[in-house]
Amino acid sequence: MQMPRTSLLVVVALGLLSGFAVAQPAPERKPATPPAASPARPAAPAALEVPKPAAAAKFLGGALTGANYTVRPTARSDGIMRIFDVDTAYGQFQFDGVEFAKMRLRELEAAAALEKMSQSEAWAKSFGRTAVAPLKLGADFVVNPFETMGRSVTGIHNMFDRAGASIAGQRSNRDSLADALLGVSDAQRQLAIELGVDPYSDFPPLAQRLRQMAGAMAGGQLTVRAGLAAVTGGIGIGISAASNVESAKDTLRDKTAAQVIVEVRGILISLQIPEEMINRLVENRNYTPADLLIMSRALMQIGAQNTAVYLDIAAEAATRVAAYFHRRRAELLAARGAELGGLVAFVPVAGHAVNITRDGRAVAVFPLDDLAWTELPRRTFQSANAELRRNSPGRAAVFATTGQVTPLAAAEIKKLGWKIVRLKPVR
Repeated sequence: MQMPRTSLLVVVALGLLSGFAVAQPAPERKPATPPAASPARPAAPAALEVPKPAAAAKFLGGALTGANYTVRPTARSDGIMRIFDVDTAYGQFQFDGVEFAKMRLRELEAAAALEKMSQSEAWAKSFGRTAVAPLKLGADFVVNPFETMGRSVTGIHNMFDRAGASIAGQRSNRDSLADALLGVSDAQRQLAIELGVDPYSDFPPLAQRLRQMAGAMAGGQLTVRAGLAAVTGGIGIGISAASNVESAKDTLRDKTAAQVIVEVRGILISLQIPEEMINRLVENRNYTPADLLIMSRALMQIGAQNTAVYLDIAAEAATRVAAYFHRRRAELLAARGAELGGLVAFVPVAGHAVNITRDGRAVAVFPLDDLAWTELPRRTFQSANAELRRNSPGRAAVFATTGQVTPLAAAEIKKLGWKIVRLKPVR
């Protein structure tokens, strides 16, 4: 009889927790004592705080305006991530989190660069002024509901609160066979990489323009580099320098989506990820092939035991912003793991993938924008604390994040026995 997957992961995790436990006798515990309180004197719960808005410029710097967008001056907060409201030439959007917003703004810059390229003299000589029609986004312009205006919480907040949702499996080959034969996919990938953006972007203002321009160039005489060189100021180079697609650009430019997925599968097999889990991940359309490639390479770099714990959660990403968060988190773990003492294993704690370091500490690493002491963090930390104390008494715990932590949140987290570490974001 085969053990259910969830139960198996819990058993494996408990084994890891026991194996890496600090060698000291477990302290006596009174069953009625709340995990967050001192055994001698239970602490009264602290009052919750209301997240405060802040200037968007604090997080985005000079990227507040572009040729086709304007970020509204105030960034709201749901207690863990910032919410940016953006007016664009294609409509109004709401972007969740600093890094996700930066990615979308780069995509808007790339769309503007492509439009400018289609108006250049080089383009006119090759195709004529009417070769590429103006971009029109009407009834067919379908935007992810998590990018519409008016929400008070981010998709990341919702992901933490719901602990994931399943999605319907879909094919993992993102390239149309007909387009590949005509050369559209090749030209589209090259255009995107020269601009430093994801060739498989799901963002309609960029995705539609990329496809339109690549389709025209595939059968013409104008090369990608020559077309972008005609854009005044070398805007393509400027975008590329700020993009984290840079690390995988050669693979993404030269290989089809199907070839990228083959590499991803190979990496995950080497990490001993079950085939069923690999299928759920690569068939999740909230991830682009670029996300899957970058995330799998990051996890391979970490090389921790039981990486399946991380991917079991990541495979259930129900939105684009949640998928991007898991990818960025894997990049952060790979880049900063050594600073935290070396990450040797993943274990599930309170519905999240937490790491065990070489010296036996539990380290929870999350690329949050800022953390206020709201109901969600309080509930999450108390649950994690109770689980760690129950399964591995005496284990030191660390919360590492790229964002600010409010004084109240810091005080409450430290009361629970956690050390707070501020990490430099991965660019």
